[in-house]
Amino acid sequence: INGRTADNASGVGAAIGALAALLIFKLWFKPAYDGCLHKYGLKEGLLMLLPFLIIHWVGSVVSWITLGTGPVLVAFLRASAPGFGEEVMFRGLGVANYMRKIKSENQIKIIFWLSAIVFGLIHLSNIFAGGDLKSTFIQAVYAIGVGMLFGAVYLNTGNLWPTILGHWSVDFMEMIRVDLSASGGVMVGMGIGDWITIAASVFAVFWALHLMKPERNAQIMELWAKKWNNTESNTQKIMGQSL
Repeated sequence: INGRTADNASGVGAAIGALAALLIFKLWFKPAYDGCLHKYGLKEGLLMLLPFLIIHWVGSVVSWITLGTGPVLVAFLRASAPGFGEEVMFRGLGVANYMRKIKSENQIKIIFWLSAIVFGLIHLSNIFAGGDLKSTFIQAVYAIGVGMLFGAVYLNTGNLWPTILGHWSVDFMEMIRVDLSASGGVMVGMGIGDWITIAASVFAVFWALHLMKPERNAQIMELWAKKWNNTESNTQKIMGQSL
């Protein structure tokens, strides 16, 4: 019980710390940066994520049915750490700072791939938390696909709320499973529901590539130029490239 309470407190603490980091980042660059937690782009981002989320939620429900469930409140709190912390770490701050310095449309794909791959590879650390090698490797590959979609949504909307809510929801649904509830989220095997969530990740890859097709680059550049209050110079840069 004490360990579970510590996990819950850690999840809430991570969420608060992540929000504090975003606030400090915004204040540090004030007034140039308008932040990434606002209503603009929220609806669009959630709609971009919805097809992936529905498939993933189905996989989670199948896992509940086949494996059983654990405490819902514990899952709710535990999901806060990755939902907020990982989104701020792998997308919120890094992507925003990168887009502040970007010089051309071709550079967008660098941060898109880098954030997704690093996000996936960091999940290999679960092997040190007791996860078996096969499940951990599959989870890392799965996370790369999910990271691609989250990164694409953030780049296209400039709003981190959709990925925070999406990330939190999939982790919450998974943490309800009795096996992940007991292990603290570490994968120690693959069930039917897990293969459905893997299918969701495969879908995420193709959907992310669609959202990041070259035709969208100019729109993404313009969006981030506005977020950094640098619209005029970036618009001139984009027009210059198209001449």
